[in-house]
Amino acid sequence: MRQVVEYASRTLSKAGEELCGDTVDIGSTPTSFIAVLSDGLGSGVKANILSTLTAQIASTMFKEGAHVEDVIETLASTLPECQVRKLAYATFAMIKVVRGREAYVVEYDSPPLIVVRGNKLLPIEARERTINGRKVREAEFDLQVGDYMVIVSDGYEHAGVGKLYRLGWGWQNIAVSVERWAGTNCDAYELIHALTTTCLKLYDGKPGDDASAIAMRVRPAVAATILTGPPANKEDDARAVTKLMEGRGLKAICGGTTAQMAARVLGRELKVEWVRPSQRHGEGPRKQGTPPVARLEGVDLVTEGILTLGKTAELLEKAESTRDLPHDSDAATQLARILLSADDIHLIVGMALNPNQVADVIRGQPMRHMYIRQIVRDLKRRQKRVTEEYI
Repeated sequence: MRQVVEYASRTLSKAGEELCGDTVDIGSTPTSFIAVLSDGLGSGVKANILSTLTAQIASTMFKEGAHVEDVIETLASTLPECQVRKLAYATFAMIKVVRGREAYVVEYDSPPLIVVRGNKLLPIEARERTINGRKVREAEFDLQVGDYMVIVSDGYEHAGVGKLYRLGWGWQNIAVSVERWAGTNCDAYELIHALTTTCLKLYDGKPGDDASAIAMRVRPAVAATILTGPPANKEDDARAVTKLMEGRGLKAICGGTTAQMAARVLGRELKVEWVRPSQRHGEGPRKQGTPPVARLEGVDLVTEGILTLGKTAELLEKAESTRDLPHDSDAATQLARILLSADDIHLIVGMALNPNQVADVIRGQPMRHMYIRQIVRDLKRRQKRVTEEYI
Protein backbone atom coordinates (compact mmCIF):
# COMPACT_ATOMS: atom_id res chain seq x y z
CA MET A 1 0.00 0.00 0.00
CA ARG A 2 1.44 3.35 -1.03
CA GLN A 3 1.40 6.06 1.64
CA VAL A 4 1.26 9.77 0.90
CA VAL A 5 1.63 12.92 2.97
CA GLU A 6 -1.44 15.12 2.71
CA TYR A 7 -0.56 18.71 3.57
CA ALA A 8 -1.92 22.21 4.02
CA SER A 9 -0.20 25.41 5.11
CA ARG A 10 -0.96 29.00 5.95
CA THR A 11 1.05 32.07 6.88
CA LEU A 12 -0.17 34.99 9.01
CA SER A 13 1.55 38.34 8.67
CA LYS A 14 2.36 40.48 11.69
CA ALA A 15 -0.33 43.12 12.17
CA GLY A 16 0.45 46.19 10.05
CA GLU A 17 2.77 44.33 7.65
CA GLU A 18 1.74 43.53 4.08
CA LEU A 19 4.33 40.78 3.65
CA CYS A 20 4.86 37.83 5.96
CA GLY A 21 8.38 37.31 7.28
CA ASP A 22 7.84 33.53 7.19
CA THR A 23 8.02 31.44 4.03
CA VAL A 24 6.64 27.97 3.33
CA ASP A 25 8.10 25.95 0.47
CA ILE A 26 6.57 22.55 -0.32
CA GLY A 27 7.61 20.31 -3.17
CA SER A 28 8.26 16.74 -4.17
CA THR A 29 10.24 14.37 -6.33
CA PRO A 30 8.90 11.10 -7.82
CA THR A 31 9.73 9.37 -4.52
CA SER A 32 9.77 12.05 -1.81
CA PHE A 33 7.84 14.88 -0.19
CA ILE A 34 9.72 17.93 1.15
CA ALA A 35 8.37 20.79 3.27
CA VAL A 36 10.37 23.76 4.56
CA LEU A 37 9.25 26.58 6.87
CA SER A 38 11.67 29.49 7.24
CA ASP A 39 11.33 32.40 9.68
CA GLY A 40 13.15 35.60 8.70
CA LEU A 41 14.62 37.80 11.40
CA GLY A 42 12.23 40.63 12.22
CA SER A 43 9.22 41.23 10.00
CA GLY A 44 8.18 42.90 6.77
CA VAL A 45 9.96 43.05 3.43
CA LYS A 46 13.48 42.25 4.67
CA ALA A 47 12.33 39.25 6.69
CA ASN A 48 10.28 38.04 3.74
CA ILE A 49 13.24 38.19 1.37
CA LEU A 50 15.54 36.42 3.82
CA SER A 51 13.07 33.64 4.64
CA THR A 52 12.22 33.16 0.96
CA LEU A 53 15.88 32.73 0.06
CA THR A 54 16.43 30.35 2.96
CA ALA A 55 13.38 28.21 2.16
CA GLN A 56 14.18 28.01 -1.53
CA ILE A 57 17.85 27.14 -0.99
CA ALA A 58 17.07 24.51 1.65
CA SER A 59 14.20 22.98 -0.32
CA THR A 60 16.16 22.80 -3.58
CA MET A 61 19.29 21.34 -2.00
CA PHE A 62 17.49 18.74 0.11
CA LYS A 63 15.37 17.80 -2.90
CA GLU A 64 18.57 17.15 -4.87
CA GLY A 65 19.94 14.95 -2.09
CA ALA A 66 22.40 17.39 -0.49
CA HIS A 67 23.68 16.67 3.03
CA VAL A 68 22.74 18.97 5.88
CA GLU A 69 26.37 20.16 6.15
CA ASP A 70 26.24 21.44 2.56
CA VAL A 71 22.90 23.17 3.14
CA ILE A 72 24.06 24.92 6.31
CA GLU A 73 27.34 25.93 4.69
CA THR A 74 25.50 27.42 1.71
CA LEU A 75 23.07 29.29 3.95
CA ALA A 76 25.89 30.53 6.17
CA SER A 77 27.76 31.95 3.21
CA THR A 78 24.60 33.41 1.68
CA LEU A 79 22.89 34.70 4.83
CA PRO A 80 25.48 35.26 7.60
CA GLU A 81 24.54 35.91 11.21
CA CYS A 82 23.46 39.36 12.35
CA GLN A 83 26.62 40.86 13.85
CA VAL A 84 24.66 42.97 16.33
CA ARG A 85 22.21 40.42 17.74
CA LYS A 86 24.31 37.33 16.96
CA LEU A 87 21.24 35.65 15.51
CA ALA A 88 20.71 33.90 12.21
CA TYR A 89 19.04 36.10 9.62
CA ALA A 90 16.60 33.27 8.96
CA THR A 91 15.83 29.98 10.70
CA PHE A 92 14.23 26.93 9.13
CA ALA A 93 12.66 23.55 9.74
CA MET A 94 12.63 20.89 7.04
CA ILE A 95 11.00 17.50 6.76
CA LYS A 96 11.70 15.09 3.93
CA VAL A 97 9.55 11.97 3.62
CA VAL A 98 10.67 9.19 1.27
CA ARG A 99 7.98 6.87 -0.13
CA GLY A 100 5.51 8.24 2.40
CA ARG A 101 7.26 6.30 5.18
CA GLU A 102 10.83 7.36 5.98
CA ALA A 103 11.00 10.80 7.60
CA TYR A 104 14.13 12.91 7.98
CA VAL A 105 13.90 16.18 9.92
CA VAL A 106 16.36 19.08 10.18
CA GLU A 107 15.67 22.00 12.53
CA TYR A 108 17.77 25.12 12.78
CA ASP A 109 16.72 27.53 15.57
CA SER A 110 13.06 26.59 15.05
CA PRO A 111 10.35 24.97 17.22
CA PRO A 112 10.52 21.14 17.14
CA LEU A 113 8.30 19.11 14.83
CA ILE A 114 5.04 17.96 16.45
CA VAL A 115 4.16 14.32 15.68
CA VAL A 116 0.91 12.72 16.87
CA ARG A 117 0.26 8.98 16.53
CA GLY A 118 -2.84 7.27 17.88
CA ASN A 119 -4.01 10.62 19.27
CA LYS A 120 -0.90 10.81 21.47
CA LEU A 121 2.18 12.98 21.13
CA LEU A 122 5.01 10.84 19.73
CA PRO A 123 8.41 11.68 21.28
CA ILE A 124 11.01 12.12 18.54
CA GLU A 125 14.61 11.53 19.52
CA ALA A 126 16.67 14.25 17.89
CA ARG A 127 20.43 14.51 17.87
CA GLU A 128 22.01 17.92 18.18
CA ARG A 129 25.29 18.87 16.57
CA THR A 130 27.16 22.00 15.59
CA ILE A 131 27.76 22.70 11.89
CA ASN A 132 29.70 25.82 10.91
CA GLY A 133 29.10 27.21 14.38
CA ARG A 134 25.36 26.68 14.17
CA LYS A 135 23.42 24.23 16.33
CA VAL A 136 21.24 21.92 14.26
CA ARG A 137 18.84 19.18 15.36
CA GLU A 138 18.31 16.10 13.21
CA ALA A 139 15.92 13.17 13.54
CA GLU A 140 14.91 10.13 11.52
CA PHE A 141 11.84 7.97 12.10
CA ASP A 142 9.29 5.84 10.27
CA LEU A 143 5.76 7.06 9.59
CA GLN A 144 2.51 5.14 9.80
CA VAL A 145 -0.89 5.73 8.24
CA GLY A 146 -2.84 8.05 10.51
CA ASP A 147 0.20 9.99 11.78
CA TYR A 148 -0.16 13.77 12.03
CA MET A 149 2.76 16.21 11.82
CA VAL A 150 2.86 19.95 12.39
CA ILE A 151 5.62 22.51 11.88
CA VAL A 152 5.10 25.99 13.37
CA SER A 153 7.13 29.17 13.46
CA ASP A 154 7.75 30.85 16.82
CA GLY A 155 4.88 33.25 16.10
CA TYR A 156 2.59 30.41 17.15
CA GLU A 157 4.46 29.90 20.41
CA HIS A 158 4.10 33.62 21.23
CA ALA A 159 0.35 33.76 20.53
CA GLY A 160 -1.66 34.94 23.54
CA VAL A 161 1.37 36.19 25.44
CA GLY A 162 0.40 38.33 28.41
CA LYS A 163 -3.27 37.46 27.93
CA LEU A 164 -4.74 33.96 28.02
CA TYR A 165 -1.22 32.56 28.28
CA ARG A 166 1.24 34.57 30.37
CA LEU A 167 4.20 33.34 28.30
CA GLY A 168 2.33 32.59 25.09
CA TRP A 169 0.57 29.54 23.68
CA GLY A 170 3.84 27.59 23.84
CA TRP A 171 4.97 24.45 22.04
CA GLN A 172 3.55 22.03 24.63
CA ASN A 173 0.07 23.58 24.55
CA ILE A 174 0.11 23.61 20.74
CA ALA A 175 1.04 19.91 20.76
CA VAL A 176 -1.82 19.11 23.15
CA SER A 177 -4.22 20.96 20.85
CA VAL A 178 -2.96 18.98 17.85
CA GLU A 179 -3.55 15.78 19.85
CA ARG A 180 -7.18 16.76 20.42
CA TRP A 181 -7.80 17.73 16.80
CA ALA A 182 -6.16 14.52 15.60
CA GLY A 183 -8.70 12.66 17.73
CA THR A 184 -11.45 13.96 15.44
CA ASN A 185 -9.79 12.22 12.45
CA CYS A 186 -9.57 15.55 10.66
CA ASP A 187 -7.65 15.98 7.44
CA ALA A 188 -4.69 18.33 6.91
CA TYR A 189 -6.91 21.16 5.67
CA GLU A 190 -9.19 20.98 8.70
CA LEU A 191 -6.16 20.83 10.99
CA ILE A 192 -4.53 23.93 9.48
CA HIS A 193 -7.86 25.76 9.73
CA ALA A 194 -8.12 24.89 13.44
CA LEU A 195 -4.53 25.96 14.08
CA THR A 196 -4.89 29.25 12.22
CA THR A 197 -8.25 30.11 13.79
CA THR A 198 -6.94 29.47 17.32
CA CYS A 199 -3.74 31.43 16.70
CA LEU A 200 -5.71 34.44 15.42
CA LYS A 201 -8.05 34.33 18.41
CA LEU A 202 -5.13 34.30 20.83
CA TYR A 203 -3.74 37.37 19.06
CA ASP A 204 -7.20 39.03 19.14
CA GLY A 205 -7.12 39.04 15.36
CA LYS A 206 -3.91 41.10 15.23
CA PRO A 207 -0.82 38.86 15.21
CA GLY A 208 2.06 40.35 17.18
CA ASP A 209 4.49 38.32 15.09
CA ASP A 210 4.55 36.48 11.78
CA ALA A 211 2.97 33.09 12.43
CA SER A 212 3.03 30.15 10.03
CA ALA A 213 2.23 26.45 10.15
CA ILE A 214 2.34 23.35 7.97
CA ALA A 215 -0.11 20.57 8.83
CA MET A 216 0.47 17.07 7.48
CA ARG A 217 -1.35 13.75 7.67
CA VAL A 218 -0.14 10.37 6.43
CA ARG A 219 -2.81 8.39 4.60
CA PRO A 220 -3.14 5.68 1.95
CA ALA A 221 -2.86 6.97 -1.62
CA VAL A 222 -6.18 7.40 -3.45
CA ALA A 223 -6.27 6.16 -7.05
CA ALA A 224 -8.49 7.01 -10.02
CA THR A 225 -8.71 5.68 -13.58
CA ILE A 226 -10.26 7.80 -16.35
CA LEU A 227 -11.24 6.66 -19.85
CA THR A 228 -11.94 9.35 -22.43
CA GLY A 229 -12.46 8.87 -26.15
CA PRO A 230 -12.76 5.66 -28.21
CA PRO A 231 -9.56 4.01 -29.50
CA ALA A 232 -8.33 4.80 -33.02
CA ASN A 233 -9.09 1.19 -34.04
CA LYS A 234 -12.45 -0.31 -33.18
CA GLU A 235 -10.70 -3.63 -32.53
CA ASP A 236 -9.21 -2.03 -29.40
CA ASP A 237 -12.57 -1.08 -27.86
CA ALA A 238 -12.70 -4.12 -25.57
CA ARG A 239 -9.07 -3.64 -24.53
CA ALA A 240 -9.69 0.01 -23.55
CA VAL A 241 -12.77 -0.88 -21.49
CA THR A 242 -10.94 -3.78 -19.81
CA LYS A 243 -8.11 -1.43 -18.84
CA LEU A 244 -10.65 0.90 -17.23
CA MET A 245 -12.46 -1.83 -15.31
CA GLU A 246 -9.20 -3.37 -14.12
CA GLY A 247 -7.80 0.03 -13.19
CA ARG A 248 -7.29 1.09 -9.59
CA GLY A 249 -9.58 3.25 -7.50
CA LEU A 250 -12.44 5.43 -8.68
CA LYS A 251 -13.46 4.99 -12.31
CA ALA A 252 -14.80 7.62 -14.70
CA ILE A 253 -15.74 7.77 -18.37
CA CYS A 254 -15.70 11.09 -20.25
CA GLY A 255 -17.48 11.06 -23.58
CA GLY A 256 -20.89 10.02 -24.83
CA THR A 257 -19.53 7.75 -27.57
CA THR A 258 -16.99 6.34 -25.10
CA ALA A 259 -19.79 5.57 -22.63
CA GLN A 260 -21.85 3.84 -25.32
CA MET A 261 -18.80 1.79 -26.29
CA ALA A 262 -18.24 0.74 -22.66
CA ALA A 263 -21.91 -0.20 -22.23
CA ARG A 264 -21.76 -2.33 -25.40
CA VAL A 265 -18.55 -4.09 -24.37
CA LEU A 266 -19.78 -4.71 -20.82
CA GLY A 267 -23.30 -5.67 -21.90
CA ARG A 268 -24.80 -3.22 -19.41
CA GLU A 269 -27.44 -0.54 -19.71
CA LEU A 270 -26.36 3.09 -19.97
CA LYS A 271 -28.84 5.36 -18.18
CA VAL A 272 -28.64 9.08 -18.92
CA GLU A 273 -29.74 11.50 -16.20
CA TRP A 274 -31.05 14.41 -18.24
CA VAL A 275 -31.67 16.50 -15.13
CA ARG A 276 -29.58 17.01 -12.06
CA PRO A 277 -30.75 15.46 -8.78
CA SER A 278 -31.26 19.01 -7.42
CA GLN A 279 -33.87 19.69 -10.10
CA ARG A 280 -35.89 16.65 -9.01
CA HIS A 281 -36.03 18.16 -5.53
CA GLY A 282 -37.32 21.49 -6.79
CA GLU A 283 -34.02 23.36 -6.57
CA GLY A 284 -34.22 24.78 -10.06
CA PRO A 285 -33.22 23.72 -13.56
CA ARG A 286 -29.90 22.29 -14.61
CA LYS A 287 -27.27 24.95 -15.28
CA GLN A 288 -26.99 26.16 -18.83
CA GLY A 289 -24.06 24.58 -20.67
CA THR A 290 -23.70 21.80 -18.11
CA PRO A 291 -23.93 18.40 -19.80
CA PRO A 292 -25.91 15.65 -18.10
CA VAL A 293 -24.28 12.71 -16.34
CA ALA A 294 -25.12 9.07 -16.93
CA ARG A 295 -25.01 5.87 -14.94
CA LEU A 296 -23.24 2.66 -15.84
CA GLU A 297 -22.86 -0.22 -13.41
CA GLY A 298 -19.28 -0.53 -12.18
CA VAL A 299 -18.31 3.03 -13.11
CA ASP A 300 -18.38 5.85 -10.55
CA LEU A 301 -18.93 8.73 -12.98
CA VAL A 302 -20.03 8.89 -16.63
CA THR A 303 -20.03 12.27 -18.37
CA GLU A 304 -20.08 13.91 -21.78
CA GLY A 305 -16.64 14.52 -23.27
CA ILE A 306 -15.37 17.82 -24.68
CA LEU A 307 -17.58 20.27 -22.77
CA THR A 308 -17.00 18.45 -19.49
CA LEU A 309 -13.23 18.25 -19.98
CA GLY A 310 -13.07 21.94 -20.88
CA LYS A 311 -15.05 23.00 -17.81
CA THR A 312 -13.02 20.64 -15.62
CA ALA A 313 -9.81 22.24 -16.87
CA GLU A 314 -11.21 25.67 -15.93
CA LEU A 315 -12.08 24.46 -12.43
CA LEU A 316 -8.64 22.94 -11.87
CA GLU A 317 -7.00 26.24 -12.82
CA LYS A 318 -8.71 27.99 -9.91
CA ALA A 319 -9.13 25.29 -7.25
CA GLU A 320 -6.22 24.06 -5.13
CA SER A 321 -8.29 21.43 -3.32
CA THR A 322 -11.80 20.00 -3.32
CA ARG A 323 -12.76 22.67 -0.79
CA ASP A 324 -12.31 25.32 -3.46
CA LEU A 325 -14.81 23.70 -5.84
CA PRO A 326 -18.42 24.91 -6.17
CA HIS A 327 -21.06 23.04 -4.18
CA ASP A 328 -22.55 21.77 -7.44
CA SER A 329 -23.22 18.25 -8.65
CA ASP A 330 -22.72 18.93 -12.35
CA ALA A 331 -20.48 16.63 -14.40
CA ALA A 332 -17.42 18.90 -14.52
CA THR A 333 -17.44 19.57 -10.77
CA GLN A 334 -17.81 15.85 -10.02
CA LEU A 335 -14.89 15.02 -12.33
CA ALA A 336 -12.74 17.79 -10.83
CA ARG A 337 -13.54 16.47 -7.35
CA ILE A 338 -12.36 12.97 -8.31
CA LEU A 339 -9.13 14.32 -9.82
CA LEU A 340 -8.34 16.58 -6.84
CA SER A 341 -9.13 13.79 -4.37
CA ALA A 342 -6.84 11.27 -6.08
CA ASP A 343 -3.08 10.94 -5.69
CA ASP A 344 -2.44 8.34 -8.42
CA ILE A 345 -4.32 9.08 -11.65
CA HIS A 346 -4.21 6.95 -14.80
CA LEU A 347 -5.67 8.42 -17.99
CA ILE A 348 -6.66 6.13 -20.86
CA VAL A 349 -7.07 8.39 -23.88
CA GLY A 350 -8.63 7.21 -27.13
CA MET A 351 -7.08 8.46 -30.37
CA ALA A 352 -10.19 8.28 -32.57
CA LEU A 353 -11.07 11.47 -34.47
CA ASN A 354 -14.59 12.81 -34.06
CA PRO A 355 -15.96 13.59 -37.55
CA ASN A 356 -18.50 15.94 -35.94
CA GLN A 357 -15.71 18.04 -34.41
CA VAL A 358 -14.37 20.38 -37.10
CA ALA A 359 -11.29 21.13 -34.97
CA ASP A 360 -10.43 17.41 -34.88
CA VAL A 361 -10.55 17.15 -38.64
CA ILE A 362 -8.55 20.35 -39.24
CA ARG A 363 -5.80 19.57 -36.73
CA GLY A 364 -5.70 15.85 -37.38
CA GLN A 365 -5.83 15.05 -33.66
CA PRO A 366 -8.67 14.91 -31.13
CA MET A 367 -9.57 18.24 -29.52
CA ARG A 368 -9.84 16.43 -26.20
CA HIS A 369 -6.03 16.11 -26.14
CA MET A 370 -5.68 19.86 -25.65
CA TYR A 371 -7.81 19.67 -22.51
CA ILE A 372 -6.07 16.51 -21.33
CA ARG A 373 -2.68 18.22 -21.57
CA GLN A 374 -3.98 21.18 -19.57
CA ILE A 375 -5.52 18.93 -16.93
CA VAL A 376 -2.36 16.83 -16.62
CA ARG A 377 -0.25 19.98 -16.22
CA ASP A 378 -2.47 21.26 -13.39
CA LEU A 379 -2.52 17.88 -11.64
CA LYS A 380 1.26 17.49 -11.77
CA ARG A 381 1.62 21.01 -10.40
CA ARG A 382 -0.06 19.64 -7.29
CA GLN A 383 2.50 16.83 -7.07
CA LYS A 384 0.00 14.17 -8.14
CA ARG A 385 1.30 11.04 -9.85
CA VAL A 386 -0.26 11.06 -13.33
CA THR A 387 0.22 8.46 -16.05
CA GLU A 388 -1.19 8.59 -19.59
CA GLU A 389 -1.94 5.80 -22.02
CA TYR A 390 -3.01 6.52 -25.58
CA ILE A 391 -4.92 3.91 -27.57
